[in-house]
Amino acid sequence: MSSACPRLAKLLASLLRCPAKAKRTGNGRPPAPTTGLLSEPRVRSDRDKFVIFLDVKHFSPEDLTVKVQDDFVEIHGKHNERQDDHGYISREFHRRYRLPSNVDQSALSCSLSADGMLTFCGPKIQTGLDATHAERAIPVSREEKPTSAPSS
Repeated sequence: MSSACPRLAKLLASLLRCPAKAKRTGNGRPPAPTTGLLSEPRVRSDRDKFVIFLDVKHFSPEDLTVKVQDDFVEIHGKHNERQDDHGYISREFHRRYRLPSNVDQSALSCSLSADGMLTFCGPKIQTGLDATHAERAIPVSREEKPTSAPSS
């Protein structure tokens, strides 16, 4: 897979330079248009935190909106038409991710690195022991009516 990454990067670069020369898919149609994102997002959910990595190098912090609504984080990026090496371009994307139920929504953070990597992070609330393996008492309640026991 590591050898596929440079080839993919080269293909994406050539598509962005000259979309008219893009290879056609097996059904004879050109590939679907690309979004403003140049690489697929990475989502990591481990024991301690939930993290989303998103390459948004064509967007400034002012072009990005990140919000949490219910159990979802929504990331939107949009920039107006601007000139690049090949003419004029505008970009827009929308991404929506379900937050794990144990993410501490009061401690969410989001940062944009100098090289255009957006990192959204939320720590997970530690519950001590794993609930599926923790010992817990089951109360016994008394019912007034007899239950017919299965015959042996």
